[in-house]
Amino acid sequence: MTNWTEELSDKQKEDVWNFVVFTVKEIREQIAKDIEATIPLWKEKGMLKSRRTQKAFEASAAIARGQNEQIDG
Repeated sequence: MTNWTEELSDKQKEDVWNFVVFTVKEIREQIAKDIEATIPLWKEKGMLKSRRTQKAFEASAAIARGQNEQIDG
């Protein structure tokens, strides 16, 4: 089986790559928003009893967004 990307022009490969990167960024942002949306739900149910718990949600959202990532290169 051949690699289907071999059939693409350089411009098409670049467009596919840009689409993949854009899609991943959108997915990561949605995950982060979903994590942040749990904060009020936890407060409402009385399960958010410390600032550390809220900070953990905020840190998790930052991880989902890729903030503070280090890329070796």
